[in-house]
Amino acid sequence: MRGVSESRWISIRLADGGYYTVFRRGDWSSQKLLLIPASENQDEADIEFYLHAPEVSRPLRIGMIKFADLPAADVELSLEAEITFEGALSVTVRHEASGRVENLKMRLPEVGVQGPKFEQGSRPRAVMRWLLGVLYVAIGLAIAFWLLGLVSEWGEQELPPPISLAAIELSIV
Repeated sequence: MRGVSESRWISIRLADGGYYTVFRRGDWSSQKLLLIPASENQDEADIEFYLHAPEVSRPLRIGMIKFADLPAADVELSLEAEITFEGALSVTVRHEASGRVENLKMRLPEVGVQGPKFEQGSRPRAVMRWLLGVLYVAIGLAIAFWLLGLVSEWGEQELPPPISLAAIELSIV
């Protein structure tokens, strides 16, 4: 049983309180599930998504789709889920008979996430942010030194001596 919980990554919560695994660690293919309500004449379905991280003792609730006003009979919901290379969970739930669609798209938390190559998409952005930060600091320093140079030239002007020095020089002579 320990191996199953370690490989589980994203799941939905079932009516009995258990979890059904949608994605396992290392499995990045799109998933399609057929959901049916837990009881007859159920008028609403709350589909909750959980992240299972090794560092956390309890699964983290990361999102929910509410599918309200379900028809009384013949309720089958089609769930399609995928994890994008940007690290987002994208879910679509459809009720084929009525044509209703509910969507959820959210960025997965960083806790325990070791995706297929999430660093590839974020690496150029991180490098660009770093370069822009360095450029911003360099421009700020250049402006500060330029202003310092302007202000320091004020002290290089020759000013007449203070009156007290002129009075002392007259009394000595």
